[in-house]
Formats: sequence, C-alpha cells, structure tokens
Amino acid sequence: MCGICGVCGFEDKSLIKRMNYVIRHRGPDDEGYFVDKDIMLGNRRLSIIDIKNGHQPVFNEDKSIVVVYNGEIYNFKEIKNDLEKRGHRFYTDTDTEVIVHSYEQYGDKFVNLFNGIFAFALWDAKNKKLVLARDRAGIKPLFYSSPDGNALLFGSEIKSVLQYEKIKREIDLESLHYLLNLRFIPKEKTMFKGIKKLLPGHILIYRNNKINVRKYWELRINIQDKPSDYYEKILKKTIESVIKRQMIADVPVAAYLSGGLDSSTIVAFASKFCDNLQTFCMGFGEPTDEFKDAEKIAGLFNTDHKELTVKFDIAKTMPETIWAIDTPKRNMWPYFISKEISKYVKVVLSGMGGDEVFGGYIYRYNFINEVERLRREKISKDEEINKKITEQINKGDIIDDHKLRDLYKIKYLNDNAGVYNLITLNNKLYSDEEYLRKVYGDKLLNQNLPVVKSLFEPYFKQNISFLDQTFLAEFNTKMVDDFLSVEDAASMAHSLESRVPFLDNELIDLCFNMPSNLKVQGDNGKIILKKVMKDILPKETINKKKWGFIPNTLTWYKKEFRDIALQKLPNGVLIKNNLIKKEFVMKILEHKPDEKLNMHYNFIWDLLCFEVWHKLYIENEPYKPKLDIDYLLA
Repeated sequence: MCGICGVCGFEDKSLIKRMNYVIRHRGPDDEGYFVDKDIMLGNRRLSIIDIKNGHQPVFNEDKSIVVVYNGEIYNFKEIKNDLEKRGHRFYTDTDTEVIVHSYEQYGDKFVNLFNGIFAFALWDAKNKKLVLARDRAGIKPLFYSSPDGNALLFGSEIKSVLQYEKIKREIDLESLHYLLNLRFIPKEKTMFKGIKKLLPGHILIYRNNKINVRKYWELRINIQDKPSDYYEKILKKTIESVIKRQMIADVPVAAYLSGGLDSSTIVAFASKFCDNLQTFCMGFGEPTDEFKDAEKIAGLFNTDHKELTVKFDIAKTMPETIWAIDTPKRNMWPYFISKEISKYVKVVLSGMGGDEVFGGYIYRYNFINEVERLRREKISKDEEINKKITEQINKGDIIDDHKLRDLYKIKYLNDNAGVYNLITLNNKLYSDEEYLRKVYGDKLLNQNLPVVKSLFEPYFKQNISFLDQTFLAEFNTKMVDDFLSVEDAASMAHSLESRVPFLDNELIDLCFNMPSNLKVQGDNGKIILKKVMKDILPKETINKKKWGFIPNTLTWYKKEFRDIALQKLPNGVLIKNNLIKKEFVMKILEHKPDEKLNMHYNFIWDLLCFEVWHKLYIENEPYKPKLDIDYLLA
C-alpha cells in the first residue's frame, strides 16, 4: 500500500519531490522516483508484500515499461504463474511487478485481469504513453489535472497535485452545492475546478497531449433466479476464499470488530487463517459503544482483542482531519480510529461494503416499501401536495423535516430517483428549490446549479426492480465518493492499509446476480448472509440492530460547535462571498438546540469545515499547512 504521483509533459525534479513528500504518510517505509525526458513518477511505500525487494518503481525486463502503484492485487500469484509460463522473467515476488508484465502481454486490456484494490501509473517508454487505472469499486483514489493542456499531473491525494503552482486554486461551486446536500462530491468532481478524480473501473491514457478516459468495468445486475440454498453454499465458499486471499501479507493482518454481523463474519473466517488474529473494537465513551458485543465474538474465535476508546476534541482536530482528506468533510471518525489501530498493525480488514452488497440499509428500504404501498393504494401526486409542501417550507427557515416526510413520499410517488434522493440527502430539504432560496446567497443561486436528483437518475432508468435500482445507486455514488474516500484517507493518513473483503471482485459479481428477495424482505435485510452465518455466529449477533459508528450530533453541537460557529461564521468566507445567507445561519444558531433539528446542526458543522478547508487550501500554501484551529478560523 502506497502513495503515487507523477507528471507527464515536462521535467522538474524539485516538483516531483514536493509531490511525493507531501504524501509521505501513505508510505513511510521507502520512496522511489523515475525521471526521464518529459516523464516523472514518484512513489511512497508502505511495505506489506516482499518487504526486502519491493522497492518502486518496478520495471519489465528491458526497463521500457515502468510502474508506480498503490494497493494490493490479491490474485497476483495466479497471474504471475501464467505470465512465467509465457516467458516473462520476474525479479521480485511483489504484486507490483505483475502489472508491467501483464501490460506487456495483453496491452490496454491488462487491467481486466486484476482482482484487488489499486491505483497505478504505468509509463510505456517505447510508445510514449502514460496509463493510469483505478480498481473496479473505487477503493483506492487517483486525482489528475491538465492545467494548460500540455501536461498531465496526477497523485493519490489532491494536495500532491496542488504542488504545481500553475494549477489554480479555484472553488468548484457545483461541488460545494453537492457537498452541502449529500456530504460528498460525486463522480469526477473535486472542490477544485481544475482537478478531477479518475472514476472507479476506468483507465486513462495520456499520449501526444491528449487524455482518453474509458470504462473497463461496470457493475451490472444480471439476476440468476436460483433457490436460496444454492446461493447459500456458493456464498459461504466465496466469503471464505475471499478472506483467505486478502490475508496474504508479510506483516500481521488484523480486523475491526464491532460485534455486528459484517465484522463478526470477517473475524469468523479470518481466524481460520491466523492463529492469533488481532481484533479491535472502537468506542467514544458513550452508551452506544459496542464493547460487550465485540467481546463476545472475540472470545468465541479466541482473538487477541483490544478495546480502544477514541477521545478527541473535534474542533481542535478538525484541521488535521480535513487536511487528511483534502475536502471539507466532517465524518472523519475513521481518522481517529485508524490513528489508534496503527499503533499495533499495518493492515486491517474492514467490513466496508457489506451493506451495499448484501442489502443492509433497512431504514432506506423501509421508506421505499412505504412509497410502493402508497402506489398500490393509488394515492396520486397533484398540485395540492406541492402547495402544502411550499406552505410548510414558507412557515419558517428552521424546519423539522419529519413533518414533511409523508408529503414528500407522495410528491415523489412516481419518481424512483426522487425517492432515493430524498432518503439519501444529508440535509433533507436543502435541495428543494423553494428552500434553497432561504439558504443560498445570490452567488450560489446564480450558478444554474444542477438538480441533485439528476445524479441518481441513470440508476433508476434500468428495467429492474426499484430495490435493485437502489442497490446500483448505493454502490456507485455514496459508497465510493463518501465511505471509501474517507476510509482510504483516514487509514493512509496513519500509514494503515485498510482491506475490504466484501468488495472483492468475485463477491461483487456473485451478490449482484442474486434475486433481491434473498437480501431484503420487509424489515429484514442481509437475509442471505444471516442464513450463511446462522450456525457460525450467535443468534444475537445475527439479529443485532444496525448502529452507525458516529457520535451524537446534538451533543457535539451544544458542547463545541455552536459557540465556535457564533464566533466565526457571521464573518466567514461563505457569508462574506454571498454563498450562504447570514440570516439563515443566525436563525439556526439562535434557536434553542433540539434533536429534531439535527439536519441544521449538520449543516453548521459543514460550514465550519468549509471555512477551515478554505484557509488550508485556498489561502495557504498546502505544502506546509498550519493546523491550528484558532489561526484557521481567525
């Protein structure tokens, strides 16, 4: 697991060293460079496989092909054996070297071979061609920019790309709009106009100053209507084989353990391949901590278990978490979790992706079921409903969105994308055009901003069930651009490799061929996984209610954020630049704190994060950041 960066189009050794140094946390064990005419590649290495011989960059036999790489290719041994039979000679036992020889053998189609988590850059010297690629699910990130059309810069993190002074630090206001509504920035976008993400399952080829991006893989739902017992047998074998191959490492591999179904499943199988598996349960010192549930599973599988309580001052640590992810996001609990776990191990197995592949978001599916019930009862959407919604919105700037929930169910009755948009939005009503006029300043309102719902519409046009459409949307949007982006940034900030077995290629293909009723029925989700694990895990673990790992918003609002916001937001960048209305912000801050208004407190939190981010990334030199909260919010 590493960090990579590079430039194609010119040479500047000082620049590539800055680009590499600023992501040194991703790979503290080693660094490497390749510099030739108009091409520079950099790598920071976290040594996991072939520790002694895995120095990067890695070359083919005649050194005409070179690669820098971030990630793990779990099927590299099988690929290596095949390539050796075809005459390729290897000088390391790393998964990295498989990349260059696969390219030699198969050309641009080589990336289809790889089952893993990866982002890499390959330079073909003979053809003067740079190839960038990212794994299918988007587990590992890759950002790029072509500021003047005559060069391409890329990096594992945005801060690396920003080391080039010709890249303008200009805010993408559409991205700000998405972030405030969804809590993530979707698809190719970033907070900077000139910097893009390479999308999951895509390959970028840069040659003759031209960028060509193409999709090499796309998630498709292809239902194979077979009985439950057929899928139960295959799923059990698949999970076991997936976890076995993801235990491959020359250093110890540990696992998160909350005591819930996903993490307990991983521990149950991982403990078969490790005599003294280390497990970690995290808590905040709150009643919702899951220590007892985790302790039960740890005892059952005889793991080396540790309970770690995460204690931090959110306001004071906000700058370092935002610096880690390059984006004004607040859900950085994994940052502090990774900080604690990294004191013990370099590699940890995460249950990330379990909800998306097995159908775990029951609170969303229940909302969908309620809408479908209303459809069956033939309750129609009409102008009277829209009028009532407008009346509710106009009653005041501070809204309890639960009062409008039933009205919105009817408004979106015949619009699947609209329903999904409603249950996914971070701030439920801020994307409503009527409400935005109360929230946004003229500078944002005059931007012809996209309708947030349009992001989800492609997934709801396919001729599959509403539930299967939802599975597609979950996998392709929030999972990759919110959960996985935070998981990577948080873990790599502390030189910790987070592996995600439930997003293995083989498991994804299997789970999205299953009929949806094997995953979700009524109020019950993850049905197929529960059946597989019913004789392996305790009944209470199987039936444990899903609990998000996050502190209480109202508690932190009253404890820290309200006072800071009252001091800083009225004269902050967002209000001064007419992006957010001051009156709206002040009405929230002056209102008596109430649990029902958490969406507004989340919004205040988001605004504070943006103010810190702006100081770090727009006003300051991001090479040597000042991470003092008082300075950043001065």
